[in-house]
This record gives sequence, structure tokens and C-alpha cells, in this order.
Amino acid sequence: MTDDLEKLFQDLRSRTLSEIVAPGAPRARATARRRRSVAAFGGAGVVVAALLIGIGVGLRPGGGDDVEYPPAAAPSSEPPVMSEPSGPVYDRAQAAAALLADREKTPTSINATDGVVSSSYEDDMNDMPADTYAFHFFCVGAGQVNVVVKQGDSGDTVLGQGTARCAAHDPAPLRLTIRQPTYGYLRIFAAGDAGSTDRAGFAFEFLSTTGKTAFGPSGPPYSFQPSAGSLPIQASPSN
Repeated sequence: MTDDLEKLFQDLRSRTLSEIVAPGAPRARATARRRRSVAAFGGAGVVVAALLIGIGVGLRPGGGDDVEYPPAAAPSSEPPVMSEPSGPVYDRAQAAAALLADREKTPTSINATDGVVSSSYEDDMNDMPADTYAFHFFCVGAGQVNVVVKQGDSGDTVLGQGTARCAAHDPAPLRLTIRQPTYGYLRIFAAGDAGSTDRAGFAFEFLSTTGKTAFGPSGPPYSFQPSAGSLPIQASPSN
């Protein structure tokens, strides 16, 4: 029995070995072609990647010799600066203001204003006590200015009027006596002629003639510029 089994195993081994066939030349050539294809594809990928990198470098600002990009302007964070008022006309306004009473030493100086003469100027003053005031209007430059002082914030009750004649140096002021009947508003109108409009400087003041109205030291006069239009002026008593 043992001999029979051994014989059967030998026959099976012989059949198995005869069925195992070497790959042969065709199969080997197919395998070689696949490997070359994979290698070629990998090499092509490297070339494409290199081209893309080169294109990216060329397109990057400053990265290529043929492509030039101007430097971007730095954003400005500073707002435009308005120039300070200057010139002869403002010098004349300051010269007119210098002719007013020294308000730091004159308690009866109730209100004062200076600026540049315009063809149509109106100034509204409130909180003016009932009193008698000396009104002085100075004009430095050339030409003349017609001045009217009215009572209240409306209406046509004229308390004084006249013409201020301008001069280049130390002009004589227009002097008016203004009697304010009740506590409230006074309105000042000043119309310059062709010689004074936008060329001359003016300044005016109200001084109590009785001394019963005294606001104390009240600082420098208010300033008016023609481009600002009508400028309401408010004076408050100070202790």
C-alpha cells in the first residue's frame, strides 16, 4: 500500500511541474513595455511641473525679465490740510481788531467782532441787556461800509445807522449811540462798497456808557470770515 501511495505522489508531482510554464519572451516584452510607460509618464509629469513653476515665476511681479510691474502707491492716511487764513486782507482785519478797547481791561466792553468786509453782512447778538451803548465800527483799507443797527431778532426798528469810511492806517471809527430798550437781540448790518468788499478789514464793539452792564474781562473779539455767512454772536456774563 505504501508503495502504491508513493507512486501516486510521484505521478502528481510530474504533472504539476509540466503545467508550470515560464513567462516566455512575449510576456516579458509586455512587462517591459508597461514599466517603460510608467517611467515615461513620471518623466513627463516632472517636465510639466517644471514648466508650471517657470510660468508662475515669470508672472510673479519682479520674477521675470520681460514683465515689469510698477510699484503700488502707498495709501495715504493723512487728510488734506486746510491752509491758515493769510494775506493782506486778514492783516487788515487784525489791524482793525487792534483798534478796539482792550477787553481784558474793559469790563464795559460787552461785545466785539472783527473780520473781512463783505457786500452783505448781518450779525445777530442776543443777551444784550437794556442799556445805552457806544457803538464803534472801524474799517481798515479803502472804500466805505454802510452800517445799520436794529432792535430785536426781527422787524425794522432802527436804533442807529451811519457810514464807516475806511483808511489804511488808524481810521476814525463810525460812532453811534445805541439805546437798547429791553433785554434781547440786536442786529448789525454792514454792506461794503466795491472798494472795501473782500479787501478791507473791519471791527466793531459795544461799550456800556452807564457802567451798569459789566460782563468783566471777556477775551479777544469774535472773528468773522465772509465765506461763513451771517455769524450769530453770543456774550455771556462772567464773574
